[in-house]
Amino acid sequence: MKQTFSILIILLTFQMAFACNCGKFRTFISASKDSELVIKAKVLKHNYYNRQGQSVSKEEIDETEFFGHSILVEVLEIIKGQESRKTFEIYGGSEWKYASDCKMKIDGIKINETYIFSLYQSIKSKHSQPNENKNDYSLYACQESYIKFINETESVKGVFKGKNLDKERIIPYKKMKNKITFYNNGYNSLRLNSYSEFNASLLSFGYSGKNPADFSATKS
Repeated sequence: MKQTFSILIILLTFQMAFACNCGKFRTFISASKDSELVIKAKVLKHNYYNRQGQSVSKEEIDETEFFGHSILVEVLEIIKGQESRKTFEIYGGSEWKYASDCKMKIDGIKINETYIFSLYQSIKSKHSQPNENKNDYSLYACQESYIKFINETESVKGVFKGKNLDKERIIPYKKMKNKITFYNNGYNSLRLNSYSEFNASLLSFGYSGKNPADFSATKS
């Protein structure tokens, strides 16, 4: 019994070592203040890569092993930031049961649907997924990194307010864009403490990059 208890403690400690320390979750409009690129984009396809960086189908993936997962998007509108390419890849969370790279999982994103994405540019490091490089973007797990665009009503669906994270709301797309412009142009001084706290956490692990979504909490 004592030996079993010791094993459980070791396993729990091991899993905690891989946890992504988020602090306070940020909703989409708030998170856009620190994102490098905010876009309206159509999802063209899901890409899966094995450990060797080879493109494979979802059915070929062994979920007990580390692999890469991205979506290819077509940019319809740039709301914040600069990007000249019409299409590029966005990487989601590491699909490996023992790892957390602080990227949001993208399993629920649907092909041919339109979303608003709040993005960080990827940084090539030992924590990068197969085939991920500095020309790609990623979704940060500790915030509302994407929301659904509703074509029929020119509106968007998301949480938006931090008091009730289980409740989604629908607001006009134009209203959301105005809020993002206001936050980024006239309200930058009022930043949430959670982002600073998370950056401090990154520095404590020796990470000096600017993209929080590229960080894995594993110690080297």
